[in-house]
Amino acid sequence: MIKKIQYEDETLKICAPDSLTFLVQPTVTMFKENYGRILKFFHLENYPQYQINWFDEKEKFREYIKEIRKDDSLPTYAVGTYDLDMCNQYVYIDKDEQGIYTKDINPKKYLSPIAIRKAYLTPIHELCHILYKNLVIPNHYEKRVVWLDEGLAQVLSGEKDYLKDKEELKKFYEKVKANTKEIPPLQGLKHGSAFVNENYNMYDLSFLAIRYLFDTKSEEEIYKIVMDTEKSNELGKTIIEHMFKYYDKILYNEK
Repeated sequence: MIKKIQYEDETLKICAPDSLTFLVQPTVTMFKENYGRILKFFHLENYPQYQINWFDEKEKFREYIKEIRKDDSLPTYAVGTYDLDMCNQYVYIDKDEQGIYTKDINPKKYLSPIAIRKAYLTPIHELCHILYKNLVIPNHYEKRVVWLDEGLAQVLSGEKDYLKDKEELKKFYEKVKANTKEIPPLQGLKHGSAFVNENYNMYDLSFLAIRYLFDTKSEEEIYKIVMDTEKSNELGKTIIEHMFKYYDKILYNEK
């Protein structure tokens, strides 16, 4: 199921079909430029060789995860996982106007800059989940604070760093606020339809919640919250409301 090795050194190993080789070198570059941010946050100096497994077909990706998990627990919207402490990732490549698979033509033409950036940085996103699992909740996965873990991975990976631009953040924030018809209780919230549905998208809300923490607290203060699941769950009772009030004030000068 895993394709051939396309890259390997002491830090990184990338297994992928030939159709995705255009992603290899940029991913290596961005990984080595950015993963230090996650190691620093978790107070680590280094990390063993990290493996990335790419798939250019969604069904093959899902079959691989099903084989690992021995079940169908992967949500339909998922395109990346960290099963077996590896980054397992489906990379979407579109077809052109004639319906020809573009992987052998010009893939970058059919992926937006944001989508390409996310493809490059998903491995770092998944590494953040791995470190959270192994350092915060070792042998107690049931204690995972999912919204916090997802928000932290989005912020620390840099996948949404384009939102450092105030106008881009405004557009994103307005979309999230318009699409948030209710705020669910965050304690015990799991992936699946309870995480993303017609009333809210917890990936977006989680990102804004953690972005709000980084805007208002020191990194060490955030680290202490992350490392203590009781503190994380207590924070989850009010953080979304506080986040909305904060960005209403910062972005629109509202009281």
